[in-house]
Amino acid sequence: MDKLNRRLTPDEFRAEFKQRGWTGRALAFRWNISEAWISKLASNCEREPHWDDAVRGLPNIKSLK
Repeated sequence: MDKLNRRLTPDEFRAEFKQRGWTGRALAFRWNISEAWISKLASNCEREPHWDDAVRGLPNIKSLK
């Protein structure tokens, strides 16, 4: 299975947004959901695939400033 078709592990999910400069708080604000929901998403190995797609597609936060 190629990299884009497999689910991210919890550590990979967090690493995806952190490497782009995002915190859980900033991501929650951007996606208009709670920080607790970000934490639940990140921890859930069976999250819906669109969340992995969304985190993979995040811009670098520095490019938004």
